[in-house]
Amino acid sequence: MYEIFPKILYVVDRPTSLSWKLDDHMSFYNLMLIYDGKAEFTCNNTTIQASNGYLLFYKPGDIRKAHTFSEDPMKCFGIDFLYTCPIYQDNQWQFVDSTLPFSFFQKIDDQFLFSRLLDLFSRLNRFFLSNKDINRVNERSVFSEILILLLEYKDGNQYNYSNLKRVDKIINYMAENYMENITLQQLADYSQISPSYLGNIFNKVIGASTIEYLINIRITKSKSLLKDGLTISETSKLVGFNDIFYFSKAFKKREGISPSQYIELVNS
Repeated sequence: MYEIFPKILYVVDRPTSLSWKLDDHMSFYNLMLIYDGKAEFTCNNTTIQASNGYLLFYKPGDIRKAHTFSEDPMKCFGIDFLYTCPIYQDNQWQFVDSTLPFSFFQKIDDQFLFSRLLDLFSRLNRFFLSNKDINRVNERSVFSEILILLLEYKDGNQYNYSNLKRVDKIINYMAENYMENITLQQLADYSQISPSYLGNIFNKVIGASTIEYLINIRITKSKSLLKDGLTISETSKLVGFNDIFYFSKAFKKREGISPSQYIELVNS
């Protein structure tokens, strides 16, 4: 299941109108995450009323019907997709028939997981709307994380809220001190845990390393400084990069353009 290669067909953040309804025979897979309001959904012969926190799953061949309620219109994210599962085995690629083990509906009771899923669905929607080729890779990455989180949740893996608080504390520290020379050891000392344990829980909660997250903070801050007219050299030092070439490389990796191109873009 962790080797799935998805093809994203459509992503939407949908506030439903009073006349909204679905009545179709599925030819693709569909995930829907409800974050407000309520609606009635039918999958083949099963009908439920779903509201905030519900995740709906349809597969090819399912008959799908749905409608919302005038007193409380539903808002949800939706993803239409197909997938294949290529496995490299015995010196050759093979395509295995791997079935997603999700039921028609489930309620996400873990509030941290639900919050994380909302963020991922939202990011996936932004990538889809951007219509840039590079974002097709980003789409697959985000969608794969969604599937992995749902698979772990189905297997009973729960998030450790004490770890979540530690990660929040580290994020706040980095946001306030990004201009300093911050190391993993320094962050570990601040949170009073070992560097390896900090790296493990940070990556599990955020999906990125502490250094990757710190660089993202710095690049975000640098964009504001460059917009304000500071030079690339000045900006690099103010956001914690001692090497202007490393700053330019990190900026281009995250933004897709160099700092000088970004300056031209915002001034055009």
